[in-house]
Amino acid sequence: MMSEHKGAIVLDKTDLTILSTLAKNSRSSYNSIGSEVDLTSKSVKARVKKMIHQRVIEKFVVRVNPAAFGFKAVIVLVSASNGINKDEVIKRLKHLGKIAYHVHHMGRTCVAALVIKKPFDEIFVKSLSHRLKPATVLSTIALERRVESIKLSEIDLRIIKCLLSSGARTEISDIANEVGISEKTTTRRLTRMKDSNILDFSIQCNPSMMIGYIQFVILIITTKFYRQSVLSRMNAEFQSNILYSPSVIDSEDRLTFVLYSENVFTIDSVLTNVDSFEGVQSADIYILTKLQYHDNWVMKEINNRISSRQPHLYESIKINNSIN
Repeated sequence: MMSEHKGAIVLDKTDLTILSTLAKNSRSSYNSIGSEVDLTSKSVKARVKKMIHQRVIEKFVVRVNPAAFGFKAVIVLVSASNGINKDEVIKRLKHLGKIAYHVHHMGRTCVAALVIKKPFDEIFVKSLSHRLKPATVLSTIALERRVESIKLSEIDLRIIKCLLSSGARTEISDIANEVGISEKTTTRRLTRMKDSNILDFSIQCNPSMMIGYIQFVILIITTKFYRQSVLSRMNAEFQSNILYSPSVIDSEDRLTFVLYSENVFTIDSVLTNVDSFEGVQSADIYILTKLQYHDNWVMKEINNRISSRQPHLYESIKINNSIN
């Protein structure tokens, strides 16, 4: 059972399993999680509430694929130096695009996922380097994740907005009530968006509140052909240690995980193990100190799209869904 340690929770094996399950899908029911850890749904809920209260869990995250809204995602790795700290780097990056998430690593490096509509070309890279001077841009990578060729309807936009506003764990009944459609339609539309790589669900954990554990990022470069087999092997061998699974933002040749460990020696052995996986071209590890998601860009885009549509269009969609 979790215990207190100078105002912070000392997590036990059951807590960590709960976190790993929520990281893979933060909409997992308390009942299904309970069956994994041999607890009642009530006991699981109590543990989750305590981890939220103690800020181990900072947020239940809705991860939205920028490609579904016509945006590109660019990963920027920066060395914050020469008088510029990591927070200043993030502040400057906001002048070049919207931030989907940012990560601070131990040392001077930080990473941000920039959401842009402008071309990812030499002009953009030069503008990026100029904006961040005298900090050093170590790398820029454009991410392209396939999205099924479906058009987001008014209903889809309102479902996503409800989840972003109320949280990834919002009940289907509450979403249906908010949007004004049936629970059956809500479930169908939500499943469709997940299957089409438009959105998925995870958690945002606070590394400083996980007493006795080190969070680390492992970035794996693979090929599209081997992506699924590497993903399956990571889940099979490290599932109980995973706090962040690859998202709809990741491209077909990259897999990003956040794992936890009790010491650096285990971290080193994980890297050695992953390097040996068939299909892995390279793997790098970074000690995590901060991870934060940002929803502003997608909320703004959704609001713009909804407000630009005729009110009677939404009413007709409601009527059609009620008939169906």
